[in-house]
Amino acid sequence: MKPFTMHAVLKYRRQLEDLAQQDLYHALELEAQLQKMLQQTEKELTDLYADLQRDWEEGTTVDRLRLFESRIDLVRRELESRRVKLMEQQDQVTKKRQLLVKRSKERKIIEKLQEQQNAAYARFLEKKELTMLDEVAVLAHERKQG
Repeated sequence: MKPFTMHAVLKYRRQLEDLAQQDLYHALELEAQLQKMLQQTEKELTDLYADLQRDWEEGTTVDRLRLFESRIDLVRRELESRRVKLMEQQDQVTKKRQLLVKRSKERKIIEKLQEQQNAAYARFLEKKELTMLDEVAVLAHERKQG
């Protein structure tokens, strides 16, 4: 008897693996965007400090210094917020990578099981064929003698 085909199960496992790959790809894209935004914010903060230093050296008004300080505080808070978001996204990437590895292993297990099942079925058919050939040989031998 033909064993249960694992084609549908294998197809489902491949779909799960593909979804995991897509999720990982999107998470990596988002991580790259967050990294780029963080670098831009760091550059903005560096530029603000350079401008503040230049204004200090050239002389400036108190109002302008207050504006610089408030802008620097705002950019610092934004920088910290982006660092936290990036760390959270890196955790998500790690989780999605682990899920992809898990899905890949599951698919490979099903493929190996399918191969073993096919090999066992092939052995079963070969054994059945040999039994039938033996039976035919016995019947032919009985006809010759009888």
